[in-house]
Amino acid sequence: MRACVVGAGPGGIVTAKVLLENGFDVTVFDKYQQVGGIWSAEGCYDGLANQSALRLFEFADLPNRLHFADAANTQRYLENYAETFGVLDRVRPGTEVIFIRPVDGPGRVGASGWSIESRAAGDEAAEVHRESFDYVVVASGAHHHAQLPELPGRESFHGTVLHSNEVRAGTFVGRRVVVVGGGKSALDLITRAAREATSATIVQRKVNWMVPERLLLGLVGYKWILLTRLGEALLPRYHDPACIRPIDRIDDRVKRALWWLIGRDMLFSTGLYRLPKQLRPTHTLPFHLTHAGVMPRGYARAVRRGLIASKVSAVEAYTDKGLRLATGEEVAADVIVFATGHHKVFPFLDSGVEAHDSAGRLRLYRGIVPPGIDRLGFVGFRQVFNNIMGVELTAHWLTCHFRATLRTTPGEQEMREAIDARLAWQEQVLPDSGGYDFGPYDIHCADELLHDMGLPSRRADNLLSEYLLPGGVAHRYAGLTRSTSAK
Repeated sequence: MRACVVGAGPGGIVTAKVLLENGFDVTVFDKYQQVGGIWSAEGCYDGLANQSALRLFEFADLPNRLHFADAANTQRYLENYAETFGVLDRVRPGTEVIFIRPVDGPGRVGASGWSIESRAAGDEAAEVHRESFDYVVVASGAHHHAQLPELPGRESFHGTVLHSNEVRAGTFVGRRVVVVGGGKSALDLITRAAREATSATIVQRKVNWMVPERLLLGLVGYKWILLTRLGEALLPRYHDPACIRPIDRIDDRVKRALWWLIGRDMLFSTGLYRLPKQLRPTHTLPFHLTHAGVMPRGYARAVRRGLIASKVSAVEAYTDKGLRLATGEEVAADVIVFATGHHKVFPFLDSGVEAHDSAGRLRLYRGIVPPGIDRLGFVGFRQVFNNIMGVELTAHWLTCHFRATLRTTPGEQEMREAIDARLAWQEQVLPDSGGYDFGPYDIHCADELLHDMGLPSRRADNLLSEYLLPGGVAHRYAGLTRSTSAK
């Protein structure tokens, strides 16, 4: 059973590891020269780090003792994982997949396997190689294809315009910097600009909630509050009834009261309470919690000290000096960075493989497989807050799907109906999630996949640990390969 994995980021390497353990012959294609996705991108900006506290950024079978690790240490962990489990020898670095098409044959699309075309990354004149595989996994990442707003007047601005992906060490030094966006990347970059640039301005349409490294007035790490079953029970009910437990049926009035308290605590612990009212979130929790990241250290302090100018407005146009805002104000800049997200697209897929709806949302059953298409799956597009755990569980589910060992396998129409129901729920509970972001539902997402695999969702020895200790952590799911292989 030959399997092709597109991408050697965290999702790609863990998928390759699980497939190898289940007897697949795996080849991993990646356009970078090292495993690790954006962590290994040449020249990534100095100071790049992930937002995971201790024991969150790790796979189940290899502990990682790093706390809010920087890029270099994160890269070393991923390389060590790939080498430990025999994945490194399966990677073809510097190789870009340019086309994936189903092999012609009887039955549904993909039933006879897939043809892969690849070439040396970045060289359009390079020789194209064609190979056939029985199975294909797309783990190309959700943060590669930059989404930039189309604003009038670009020709009038003679400064530098970048997407957040393109920022590198030294980009901000001695320059007037404007960052457009209100998410985690925008706040990270503007905090860095406050230290390096001659001026730093952030422009955001709305102020999003940010998670502090520590809650309860700075005393307790966020994972002990937000990544527990009790914490998730305060969220609106999950869309899959099979994953609802009695604790999830807490009265909505109790939930609202507790979220009010959590909101006050988050304002205090992030330092946002000391900022002007217009620079605090206006919507109540947990609404829009899907857009929250971990608050970068020093952001609120830099705003208070005047090192960051914060504007709450839409952007209207470029000018010869910088940007004009919807308020009519003009912001001067030498460098404009758009931290405005990414398109979740797959330009290498055959046109007959449809993964989106007309609104651009991903239409994948369980966020993993396209209905009506055989032997093809996606890893990394069922995103949760602790996504390294999410991609590992997705890899196990997809491997069971390929081996036809899931407890139930719905038909194409059932899959489409399930996708419709889930997208409707996401629009209500997780607006602007693009059909792929499940936000803070780490444990419920895990329960759903375990339920499909016929495995127990209870992962602790006693009820107190089950409900009060962090459940959205990978080490609770160690040994899943043995469990699924035994079926």
